[in-house]
Amino acid sequence: MSGPTPSPQTSGAELTPEHIGIGMRISIHPHADDFERIILDAIRHTHNVLTPYGLTEGVDIQTGEVSTYVGVKTGDAAQKLAAYAATLIHSVSLGSGRRHLTSHILLSRGCPGGASCELVPGEMPPEKRVYLDRAGIPAVASWSLYPLTDGNLPHMEPIMDAIQEVKDSGLEVTEDHFATTVRGDLSGVLAVIFNAWAKVGEHVPHVVSHISVSLDSPSARTTGGAA
Repeated sequence: MSGPTPSPQTSGAELTPEHIGIGMRISIHPHADDFERIILDAIRHTHNVLTPYGLTEGVDIQTGEVSTYVGVKTGDAAQKLAAYAATLIHSVSLGSGRRHLTSHILLSRGCPGGASCELVPGEMPPEKRVYLDRAGIPAVASWSLYPLTDGNLPHMEPIMDAIQEVKDSGLEVTEDHFATTVRGDLSGVLAVIFNAWAKVGEHVPHVVSHISVSLDSPSARTTGGAA
């Protein structure tokens, strides 16, 4: 899928999310017998909740066999993506009666696979900070971040800065094999991760992040964890 190509005169500040190629794929798995009804009801509910606030405007949403694609063309991309993910996961959790739920989110910001453009490091438009209302449901997320740099751009420095930003949020953060684990309220966990990903994207033209979220896990109840 390719978006419009900005003209050579287009400055970094004028680039739209469609020019840049910003979106996510999200899949959600409630551990309940009637999972199909729960998921479809939640997708409809999420659209109905977000639309009055303009959070589906300029957003391309396509649900397939594996996951739902959410691509942002205009507006505050990180906010729209975070609001969709938080609302969908929250809706599925309540719809399943708070049964164990897992969700996998792939975030991508940058041209490859999303748009046709030449992005210049250091000239990317900043994202507004993501704000989400408290969900009231504890969650744990395993989070990985991949700045896909070209040439001599550093990659470890953006990763460490993003991890530090998450640690400074006040949430419970631990470093694990190949990932960082973040615990707290569902909305707080998602907001801080989406913010960290978007901030790296201001300096690295193409950055990908993977998030696995768990709510109400039997393992957590056994070990005394939050989610």
